[in-house]
Amino acid sequence: MIQQGVTEQGAGTAVAQPPPTGREVSTAALVLAVVVGVLSAGLYAVLTARAGDVLHLIDLTAYRIGAQRVLDGVSLYDTPLIGTTKGVFEFVYPPFAALIFLPVALVEGAAFVATGVAVNAAVLVVVVWASLRALGYRAGPRLFGLSLAGAGLLIWVHPIWETFAFGQVNLLLAALVLVDLVAPATARWKGVLVGIAIGIKLTPGFFVVYLLVTRQYRAAATAVGSFVATAALGAIVMPRDSLTFWSGAFLDPARVGVPDHPGNQTLRGMIARLLGMGTAQSVLWLLVAVAVAVAGLWLSRRLTLDGNVFAAVVLCALTATAVSPFSWVHHWVWLGPLLILLLHHALRDRTVTAWAGFVVAALISSHGPLALLAPDYPTLLAIPAWHHLEIGYEHAYIWLTVALLVAAALRLRAVAREP
Repeated sequence: MIQQGVTEQGAGTAVAQPPPTGREVSTAALVLAVVVGVLSAGLYAVLTARAGDVLHLIDLTAYRIGAQRVLDGVSLYDTPLIGTTKGVFEFVYPPFAALIFLPVALVEGAAFVATGVAVNAAVLVVVVWASLRALGYRAGPRLFGLSLAGAGLLIWVHPIWETFAFGQVNLLLAALVLVDLVAPATARWKGVLVGIAIGIKLTPGFFVVYLLVTRQYRAAATAVGSFVATAALGAIVMPRDSLTFWSGAFLDPARVGVPDHPGNQTLRGMIARLLGMGTAQSVLWLLVAVAVAVAGLWLSRRLTLDGNVFAAVVLCALTATAVSPFSWVHHWVWLGPLLILLLHHALRDRTVTAWAGFVVAALISSHGPLALLAPDYPTLLAIPAWHHLEIGYEHAYIWLTVALLVAAALRLRAVAREP
């Protein structure tokens, strides 16, 4: 793999050097990828057209209502966006996010659906492009073609499928963070996009900690400054809503949902479903979450200093999703970049272990292949409880993240022992 080197610059700051010109995508690989990608995207289009309700875009509809409230001068946080049940369709984002959604308030009907799909498709192409560039592939028309094909395939990653279906914002956040963090640390704008992502949704704030532990202090400060700018803009446009959100609404867990909700694919959700909810369970979750977060950040730092910046960012993202208090399935869109990383290693190393890792991760994260065996269960998460084995497959994303942490630790240990 062509890696981004890391040098020490300034006051102990870890600086990722610009990637080399990189390898060219071969004609055979490009043709194969394009054929498979077109067939994959075409199959998705046919299935969504036949089903009719796949692209329900319920979350994008909620975003549009939030944007309309801004235009009408109505509070974002006093009542749910849809319905009247607290914790269901609440606006849980900072006020700045509502400004990002303002264009959505201007479209309706078929144009609304087309806009939601087109934006997520374009952002997914950016995610694939940034992933491949981070792995050292040369920019150009061939890489763009490969990125289009890759996006057509990654639609079948379940969290990405869900992001398209709900009209969610997670792919945009991933693109902002990924483009920012795989850029050379010498880039003056490094950190700006991470700050904007935090301004839209607070969870990318975990990456500021990553920047700090990798000694990219200027980028961390830039990210914080960028985030503060988004908060200031929100306060200028919506002073009352900003006061409501930053004075405590963002800390209210009831606005998101109960921890044991089946859709909460986090360590907290797993502990709540297995052991119940209470003070002891909350303390246990905090202890486990802190341990996993520390392990993920430490391994991400080691990977970064060894030049594996893309792997570090992906591992950090999956760790952040696992330790978050509440993560819906569609929050796990970083499984897409993970599959790109694992496939790259499998093609490069050509070992049984590398291919097994890719296949297992693909099966865990996929939407569709399992339906060939059981049509009612397109994903592992959809399989009902059976002889207590659900502790494994209903929390597959968590176990996959733990396995990746262990694999990264073993790999780094092996590299350290090499002469």
